[in-house]
Amino acid sequence: MNYTEGHKRSLIKTVNSLPAKRRCLFCDSQELEIGAVIDTTEYNDGISAALIQGASHIPFIQMMCSKCGYVHLFNAIALGVVDRSTGELKETDL
Repeated sequence: MNYTEGHKRSLIKTVNSLPAKRRCLFCDSQELEIGAVIDTTEYNDGISAALIQGASHIPFIQMMCSKCGYVHLFNAIALGVVDRSTGELKETDL
């Protein structure tokens, strides 16, 4: 899933509004980059979720540490970046 600069601005605004420090959990670096939106599926006892109708798909935003490579994952629906009903990225008004 690709996003525009508007999506990226919206994501940065949302992440910056969270009450947490903006540092890597592993090496404490402040050099974090926003990565792609990735889609994951629920685990179903080894059966591919692609074969199961109605399996949950969860979009995550990656935030990667430029220093050590650690990847932080944020649920894109919970952050309000992806629309829960359509699965589409929300555009920003900025």
